[in-house]
Amino acid sequence: MRKFLRVVGYFIAIFFILNILIQTIKKADTGERCSDGFDIINTGNDRLHTRGWNFVDQSRSFCGAYHSRGAVSDRLAKKRLAMNLRGDNYLEFWSEVYSNLVTDSKPDISFLVDSLATIADRNDLTRLELAELIVSFVQDIPYSFVVPEDCKEIQTDGRPCMGSVALGILSPYEFIHSLYGDCDTRAVLIYTMLEELDFDPMIVVSNEYAHAMLALKAPATGDYLLHQGEKYYFWETTAKGWPLGMLPPNTSNVNYWKTALAHEL
Repeated sequence: MRKFLRVVGYFIAIFFILNILIQTIKKADTGERCSDGFDIINTGNDRLHTRGWNFVDQSRSFCGAYHSRGAVSDRLAKKRLAMNLRGDNYLEFWSEVYSNLVTDSKPDISFLVDSLATIADRNDLTRLELAELIVSFVQDIPYSFVVPEDCKEIQTDGRPCMGSVALGILSPYEFIHSLYGDCDTRAVLIYTMLEELDFDPMIVVSNEYAHAMLALKAPATGDYLLHQGEKYYFWETTAKGWPLGMLPPNTSNVNYWKTALAHEL
């Protein structure tokens, strides 16, 4: 009897999730803005997220929903904690961290990559618009500090903070589950998704600015970093509204930016 009730419970949960997904698709097709948030749906801290976001220029609106599992987030957190890092300097260290996070997370975020690609197909988006869909999806998530120390020890200006996090970064799956993400947490998630879709992204870092950012090889204009003779255009991901090729004024010295992770590395 318990097994029967458990099976029935699973079917009810699946029906509930599919119904919300169908409703969000309908909202996207009619241009209605989704509400942002999530519901914890069981004692395992599994979550059903709904997201609504716009292109950088506000020209198009999108809706989506996804299901994240607490057990997967916990498993990837343990892998992050168990990294055996050997980088000899700032750049090598973070290159190794980012590479490990990308490799470990790809199988578990493929569902989100597929979902966003489906939204792009349904809306007849170009390749560059697909990249913008992914970047703006992440830009829309409010910025949060992710730090290795206690949050009380830093100036947060009232913004959310997750403290006592080893390395001060979350894996892509931990980010989409918790919705806590700072600059490099965001850049690693976007890099992972774009690489899965055969784009040519980079993660760039600046020790001087204590900042990380995405860069993308794409037909664009504006601020770029040369890598192996090719132009990679900067893309700020920590707030809404930043277009491809525009560096924020307070991080505008291109000489302070270095490649931490590139598609061929």
